[in-house]
Amino acid sequence: MSESKLSKQFFLNDSLVNFETGEIQTDGKVVVLEPKVMALLEVFSQKPHQVLSAEMLFANVWPQAIYSPNSVRRNIALLRQALSDEEKHIIKTHPKRGYSLEAEIRFSDEKTSTPLTKIHQIKNTKLALLIIPALFIIIFLFNFLNEDKHISLEDLKPITASNEKERYLQVSPDGRFMAYIQNTNRPNKRRLLIKDLLLNSYKELSTDLKAFTYLAWDTDANTLVYSFQDEGSISFNRLQLDTEANVISEEKLFSRTDITWNSLFFIDEQENLFYLANQNSSEHSRNVSLYRHNLITGHSYEILQPSDDFKPYKLALSPNQKQLAIIGFNEDAISEVKLLNLSSFNLESVGEIDHNWHFMTWFNDGESLLLSNGSELKQLELNGQLTTLYFKSYNFLIYPQIVKDKLYFIEAKSDQDILISALDSLSTPIKIVNSNTIDKEAALSPDEKLIAYMSMKNGLPQLFIKHIETEEEQLLFVNTEQEYALSKPIWDPSGTRIASSINNKPFLIKLEEDQFAIEWLNGIIGYPIGWYRQSDAILFVDKNTHNDEIVKFDLVTDEIVSLKTQLKDKDIFLNHNDELLSFSSGQVMTASGTNLIDNTHFISSIYPIKNGFYLQYKENDSRTMNFYDYELGVQNLSIDFEKFCADLCSQITAISGNTILLKEQTDTADILVLHITLNK
Repeated sequence: MSESKLSKQFFLNDSLVNFETGEIQTDGKVVVLEPKVMALLEVFSQKPHQVLSAEMLFANVWPQAIYSPNSVRRNIALLRQALSDEEKHIIKTHPKRGYSLEAEIRFSDEKTSTPLTKIHQIKNTKLALLIIPALFIIIFLFNFLNEDKHISLEDLKPITASNEKERYLQVSPDGRFMAYIQNTNRPNKRRLLIKDLLLNSYKELSTDLKAFTYLAWDTDANTLVYSFQDEGSISFNRLQLDTEANVISEEKLFSRTDITWNSLFFIDEQENLFYLANQNSSEHSRNVSLYRHNLITGHSYEILQPSDDFKPYKLALSPNQKQLAIIGFNEDAISEVKLLNLSSFNLESVGEIDHNWHFMTWFNDGESLLLSNGSELKQLELNGQLTTLYFKSYNFLIYPQIVKDKLYFIEAKSDQDILISALDSLSTPIKIVNSNTIDKEAALSPDEKLIAYMSMKNGLPQLFIKHIETEEEQLLFVNTEQEYALSKPIWDPSGTRIASSINNKPFLIKLEEDQFAIEWLNGIIGYPIGWYRQSDAILFVDKNTHNDEIVKFDLVTDEIVSLKTQLKDKDIFLNHNDELLSFSSGQVMTASGTNLIDNTHFISSIYPIKNGFYLQYKENDSRTMNFYDYELGVQNLSIDFEKFCADLCSQITAISGNTILLKEQTDTADILVLHITLNK
C-alpha cells in the first residue's frame, strides 16, 4: 500500500479507521486513540504484511526524539487493545526483527460489503429508499443515546491556604468533614487536623505531634483511623468522634515491627483494612506486599507477595467495596492498573498507562478511575480506554479524592534554587541557578567548571548544564516523552560523560566541546548512583528486582554484577579504590560491616569526594563538619568553616574540590477542590 494511496478513512478488517478524528469504530463501538498510537497505525497501514523494525517505527512516529524501545512497545500494546488483538494476530511480533500488520485494508469505494451498515447488495431501488433513511435514523439514535460522557473540572477553590505544608487528606463519606495531616518544621513531627467544610472551621484532633503517615474514615463520619511511624514500627490507631467531630476516645488498633513503611489505606464495611507495606521505608523500593487486616478479629492476611512481574505502589477501594484497584510497575517498568476481586482474589489487568508514577481514586459511578501523574489528570475506564481530562497543573497535584461531585487534592509548590560558594574564601553564597520553580540535583564536573542539574523551568523535568564562569547554559535532556522521575546527573571521572535515568530508563550524555549526544543503556533498568574510577562501569540501583539491589554495570560488556547489598534506607557510594561504602543511621560502614569512623557524635550527612568525604554533625546544638581522608583519617576543618557551617550547613548539597554547592528552598502545599460536571 503506497503512502499516496492511503486515505484518511478506510476499513482494517471489520474496523473503520479515521485518521482525522483518531477513531477506530467496530460494530458501533468507538475507541479514540492517542495521537502517537494513531500515527503508529498509519505507518503500519502504509506497509501491510511487511516486517517493520522497532527502530524504523520509532523514527517515523517520533522523528525528533531519542530512540526508546519502551515507547514502541507501549504504543503497540495500546493499538492491540484498541483492535481487540489479544492473540496478537493483527499486529504480529517477529522476535528480534520487528512487527507487521496482518490485516485486510479496504476503502469505501471498493466493491465489497460495508461492515458498518451491514447492507448486502440492495438491488431494489424502492426498498433501498425505504431502508436507508430508516438506517440513518437508527444510527443517529444509537449515537445520541451512546454519546461519550465528557467530564469537566471547573470552579477551582482553595480549602486550606496556610504557610504550612498539607501532607494527606481524607473527606468523610457525607462530605462534611475533611481530616488532614500537616507537616511542621520539625522532622517527623506532624499535626492531625479536621476541617468542617460546612462551617469553614477547623481544629486539632490530636495535641501530640507524631509521624502521622495516612488516615481513613471507618465506614462513617464518626470514626477515623490513622497510621504513624513509631520507634521502628508502624502503628494504627482509631479515633471515635461525635457529630461535631470532637474526639470522644482513642484506641490503639495494632502495631507492626516487621514493616517500616505503609501506603495509604482503605477500610470496608466488614472492618477490613487494606494497605501496602514493606521493610525498606519507602514505596520507591517497591518490594511491597498487599495486606488485609480485620479490625474486629485482629487477623492479618498477606493477599499479594512481592513480585518482579508487578510492583504495586498505590491502591483504591471501589465505591461498591467489591474491588481494589492497584497500580504498579510491570516487568517493562510501565505503570499498569489491575483490579483485585475481593471475593475471589483474582487479579485482572485494566490497562497500561505510561512510565510515570500515578496517584489514583475512583469516580463515584465505580466504572472508571481518575489518575494523576502530578501534572495532568486522566480518566481510565474499566475497559481500558484512557482519556486526558482538561486540567493542567504546573505544580504537583497529589492524593486526589472524589466525594460526591467534588475532586479534592493537594497542590504542592516548590521554589528551589542552586547556590555556590568556595572553601578557600567561604564567601556569602550566590545564586547561580534561579528560576521560579524547582532547580535541584546539582552535580559539579571534575574540573569544577560546569554544573549539571535538573530543572522544572519548562514544566517538566529536564537536564541542563551551566558554565560557572560564563553562565552560559545548555539544555541536554529534553524529555520528549514527558516523564517525571528524572534521577540526579552523575559525572564520570574524566568529565566527558553524564549518567542519569528517566523513570528508571538509564542513559548517558556524551560531551564533546559544544556538542553532545545521548545514548540509552538498554541492558539495565534502574538509576545510577556512582561511577567507577578503575573500570568503565557505573554503580546502579537495579529496579528490575523488587529488593533494590546494588549492582555494577559494565559499559563495555553490558554485564551486571550483583554487589550483594540492597539500598534499603542507606546512601551507597564508592571510595578511592572502588570499594563499596554505605551511610545509614549516623554510621559509615564498609562492605564487610565495619564502622569506618569512631565518632562520638551522630553524623547527619556526608558529602563524598575523590579522596574522602565531608561529614556533618551537631556539637553543642550547632552544626559543624569534619573531613575524613581515606589515607589519613579524620581531619579537622578551620574555625572559619565551622562558623560558615553553623549558618549554612543545612543548605549544603555537595562539596567538590574548592566548590561548595548549596540550595535555597521554599515549599508550600495546600488542599484545593474542583467541581466535577458530567456533560453529554
